[in-house]
Amino acid sequence: MMTPVHKKVVDLPPEMQSFNALNAYELGRDHIRVACQLSDVHEEVGEVAILRISMISMGVDLEDAFDEFAMAFHSTRTHRDVLLEIGGLVRLHTNSGWRTDVLKSSFLIGAYSLDTLADFVFGDDGHIWRFDGASAWSQDTVEASDRIFDMHGLSKDRLYAVGGNVLILKSRGRSWDRIEVRIGTDFRCVLVENDRVLVAGDHGIAGYLKDDEFVLFETSIESDILSICSFRGDIYFADSDFGVHVLSANAFEPVANLGYTYRLNANEWLTAACGEYIFQFDGASWRGIELSYSGGYKAEPFDTTFIK
Repeated sequence: MMTPVHKKVVDLPPEMQSFNALNAYELGRDHIRVACQLSDVHEEVGEVAILRISMISMGVDLEDAFDEFAMAFHSTRTHRDVLLEIGGLVRLHTNSGWRTDVLKSSFLIGAYSLDTLADFVFGDDGHIWRFDGASAWSQDTVEASDRIFDMHGLSKDRLYAVGGNVLILKSRGRSWDRIEVRIGTDFRCVLVENDRVLVAGDHGIAGYLKDDEFVLFETSIESDILSICSFRGDIYFADSDFGVHVLSANAFEPVANLGYTYRLNANEWLTAACGEYIFQFDGASWRGIELSYSGGYKAEPFDTTFIK
């Protein structure tokens, strides 16, 4: 018997599907917005979907869907979205709708927006592309050729990016200067917070840059740190093994054993994306949902009593 050929991933039975949330954002007290990748287990066919979900009723509204494989999704509170897909395809959503561009870059990994000031995508070979109201994306000048994983900033004058081979970059207009740091490995995430620039990455490395000094934290973990977030005056870190940690003085304390945790975002809740699971923390307790696809995108409440 010949194996049926499926042209769309939504035609596959659930046991042949792979589900992964790219990013999740709080819309209000009890609503979230999630960009997720649905694919077959061999990643031959896929769909990226943007969902609005009620954390109370478990109602799911499909906002947009694209027959592509996605790398990253970034959204601002003004709902300015950047969706980054395989092959250098960038979708930018503003009040006027989606625009689609294909950039000449070998492999784009991440996206970031300084609200309505400028949008950025970045990845291999030190490539940073910028859209700041011009008619097209343009490439910044970067004094490095390492892979760039993450970007964060408070303004155009206080904007940083991090990447492979202990890469830390600071924006100076349309160019980026490398800041020399001799401690660490590949940096995966960055958070600009007041007068500090916090960075973290592979093998549990984490610390902060203040002026010309780089100070290491005592993380006591060996897994890769993938995300940093400020929530209610504290700094939280997510890693590829345990879940969520909080910074106490210059050391890490475990908060929640969620397993592989890829993204943290915060407003009234601390929101964590963990594969097909989304968890939220209000400072005292956790709630969670499990996402799936079966004739449509679905959300079900997930028991969080296991979280320690």
